[in-house]
Amino acid sequence: MGNFSDYREHVGASAERWFKSTIFQSPNMLVGMDCLEPGQAQQLHSHHGRDKLYFVIEGEGEFTVGDETRRLGPGGLAWAPADTPHGVRNTGTARLTLLIAMAPEPG
Repeated sequence: MGNFSDYREHVGASAERWFKSTIFQSPNMLVGMDCLEPGQAQQLHSHHGRDKLYFVIEGEGEFTVGDETRRLGPGGLAWAPADTPHGVRNTGTARLTLLIAMAPEPG
């Protein structure tokens, strides 16, 4: 996999559900891309013992972390501490492209 990458090599689409691609994975961390087409969503979920970060590269979405919901666009950042329910819905008219990270890696 190497030590360098271009996020655009990990962008894609899926009609059935949101698209995801792993950019980097080690025992300490996972970095990847999540791509949601208009109307697609990641339902509320949590990761036991793992923090998760979303960074919006393109598009717009509605992010929920715990009891708080915010609309974010390019440059927006949301993070969910371990064991906190979180989810995202593409509320825009174009693909929502997210750089994500989880630590420790979800093995």
